[in-house]
Amino acid sequence: MTTDWETVIGLEVHVQLATESKLFCGCSTQFGDVPNTNVCPVCLGLPGALPVTNKNAVALAIRASLSLGCEVHQVSEFARKNYFYPDLPKGYQISQFDRPLATGGGLRIDSPERGSVNIRLIRLHLEEDAGKSLHDRYEALTAIDYNRTGIPLAEIVTEPDLRTPREARMALDQLKQIIQYVDVSDCSMD
Repeated sequence: MTTDWETVIGLEVHVQLATESKLFCGCSTQFGDVPNTNVCPVCLGLPGALPVTNKNAVALAIRASLSLGCEVHQVSEFARKNYFYPDLPKGYQISQFDRPLATGGGLRIDSPERGSVNIRLIRLHLEEDAGKSLHDRYEALTAIDYNRTGIPLAEIVTEPDLRTPREARMALDQLKQIIQYVDVSDCSMD
């Protein structure tokens, strides 16, 4: 029995927004600082700590949305996404789902196989990053650095409009170019 398979690819891309402070607190987003020094009761989820949304992060996410042709919604809301990982001190991540910041929009690439391809975007929403597990600090142990906890991210989700790894790479390159051009993120993998 022969089965013909078609490759179908959708992307979920996390873009770290170019802010000096985290999404819901004033802690620094500086990369490479001593582990666990850019933390506070808010990003650690300690009792009684109340998050306040970083307006600059919202403005950058709106800029990214508009540059991608998205519809920016007048009302969006955050929710808790519960999961239990060692690098997530609160036991939940503040993210958007039911009412994201923006929907629609898209990218266009010139695929060698299919010509001009429109990659539709489903959504662009805000969420906070988790901490970072460090597997190379101690032999046979994992350390946790909570400095990344609360870093503002724009999550960009595409429809499954891509058909080859080459197209996926082209779409990511196009997205990176746009995001960097509008000064939303430096797109550094660090």
